[in-house]
Amino acid sequence: EATCAQERTAASPVRQASVATTPVRRDDGYRLEENPDTVDSDQGLKRRQRSSKVCALYKMQPRKYTKYFCPECSTGNRRTYLCNVVREGKEKTCYQIWHDDWDSGNTILWHLLQEHKIRNRPPPSRPGKKRRRRAAPSEAEEAMSDAAHSAGNEEE
Repeated sequence: EATCAQERTAASPVRQASVATTPVRRDDGYRLEENPDTVDSDQGLKRRQRSSKVCALYKMQPRKYTKYFCPECSTGNRRTYLCNVVREGKEKTCYQIWHDDWDSGNTILWHLLQEHKIRNRPPPSRPGKKRRRRAAPSEAEEAMSDAAHSAGNEEE
């Protein structure tokens, strides 16, 4: 008989083949670190997740996200996000594919690069804030602007 909720829950068919491995450290100095960026949500403060480079190039469906990045493959605050989960149809994690098969991203298969543009984006300059659109000018502001514009044309 099941004694805890985890034992009573059936395994998800999507996650069944996706087994997370422990955070990885290699002999050549590469390692995975957790993303320090956080987002405040209804459930509290959470780690921000980004799209994995390898999953994005292989166009995994549904889209896969990770909170781990490789600091040695990143440039400054532009991070290279790589997941530590063996995906369906692959025998390796994205981290292993990136470093072992693609030589730390230097020998990515040409047809994958043709179909997808890779960008290492920096974290947002103002985390937690969204850009606001400029409000449409009110009728009074438009009238003042039109009057100022027409006054400028009369001088010519």
